[in-house]
Amino acid sequence: MTDRVLIPLPGIGTLALDGEVYQAALAEGARLNGPPAPSSEASAHPMFVDAAEMARLTNTAATWWESAARESDCPSVFIGKVRRFKVSECLAWLEQIQERDGAGRARRCGAVPRARA
Repeated sequence: MTDRVLIPLPGIGTLALDGEVYQAALAEGARLNGPPAPSSEASAHPMFVDAAEMARLTNTAATWWESAARESDCPSVFIGKVRRFKVSECLAWLEQIQERDGAGRARRCGAVPRARA
C-alpha cells in the first residue's frame, strides 16, 4: 500500500495525494512563493509600546525612556496625548548612539537623559 496524504479543503472535499506527488507539489509551491520571510525580534513585539514596555524590553527605567524622548532625540510619536515608542526604531537608535572603544566594543550609552523625579 502506498502512502497517501489527505488534505481537507473546506467546502470542496478532501484531496488525496501519493507521497511523491505531495512532495513535488510542496517543492513547486515553495518555488512559486519564494522562501518565507524571516521573523525578526522586533516584529515579535507590537509596533508601538509605552515607556513601561520599552523599559521592560531593555531592562531600564520607564523614566529614562520618557526623558530620552524629550531630550535626546529618541524616536517616539504621540497617539492622541500619549507618547508611544516604535520598538524597532528605538533599538536601532540605541545602537547608533553607543559610545565605543577603539576595538568597537560598546562602552556606554551616548544618550544621558535626566530622569524626572
